[in-house]
Amino acid sequence: MFDLSAYALRFLEYLVLMLLFGVPLFGWYGLRRPALAHALAGWPFMGVLLVSAAVGLVLTGADVVFKTAGIMGMPIADVDRESLGWYLFDTSAGRAAMARGALLIAMVFVLGWHRRRGKVEAAFPFAATLAGGALASLAWNGHAAAGEGVAGAVRLSAGLVHLLAAGGWIAAVLMFLGLLLRGKGAAGNGRLRSTHDFLRGFSTLGTIFVAALIVSGIAHYGDLTAWSLSTLVQSTYGNLLLFKLALFGGMLGLGALHRWTLVPRLERALAGGDPSQEVRALRQSVAAEAALAILILIVVSVLGTLSPA
Repeated sequence: MFDLSAYALRFLEYLVLMLLFGVPLFGWYGLRRPALAHALAGWPFMGVLLVSAAVGLVLTGADVVFKTAGIMGMPIADVDRESLGWYLFDTSAGRAAMARGALLIAMVFVLGWHRRRGKVEAAFPFAATLAGGALASLAWNGHAAAGEGVAGAVRLSAGLVHLLAAGGWIAAVLMFLGLLLRGKGAAGNGRLRSTHDFLRGFSTLGTIFVAALIVSGIAHYGDLTAWSLSTLVQSTYGNLLLFKLALFGGMLGLGALHRWTLVPRLERALAGGDPSQEVRALRQSVAAEAALAILILIVVSVLGTLSPA
């Protein structure tokens, strides 16, 4: 029977940590390019990141309590200091949780220090690095850290690459949606032009993320299942994985639609003076891609708890 509260916690951890990684990454990427900086001007980066880091800490603490209760076979209310200490110091997932908490605390201090100095942009590379480490630590919550020796190292490496690439791509999609919603009715001040430049300029980085997801995903599946195709159709894990792949295919299709059709149409409409129809179409398409991304995270939250066999 599915434990919906545990799955909801896993989903929120994935979502918050991916945003914590992706938002400063793209803030750093965009604000270093004059053509893109205008689209990001005025975004409350610091507030979003500080709140997200605090939420991440709360979720990490809750995850530790839930995991301890699950492993020990006790109600959450009965989890005590001794059982928490055992989980944190004697299990790899517990040690990963401690590292995640330390990285998030360090991120709060780094963000606060740069905020007091009034240098928001200077915090982005540090914040992205710390959040990337926190996101990578989630690999120890699933199958990626279950192997040993060389094969285990390959599995873990594939899992880490998959997490970071997914975090960058999903955060980018959500940021693009925010840019399009924020640019509603803003054609006169040039914000839509900057948003268009941002969308077009992301294509190379987006291709890298997608390639990393595909290669690491194939390697991870092959290692987990010994390249057994029957697992895809004969197990709950395989069925959910097929559903995830269908959602991923939908995101790829929408991404191609944006790059080759909707963004060029927006460029032509901006030159013509009235881009409202093209902006609406692009906004709806990016919203659909964001919805698929959220569904993928929900599926992943369940997949990590199932046996691939």
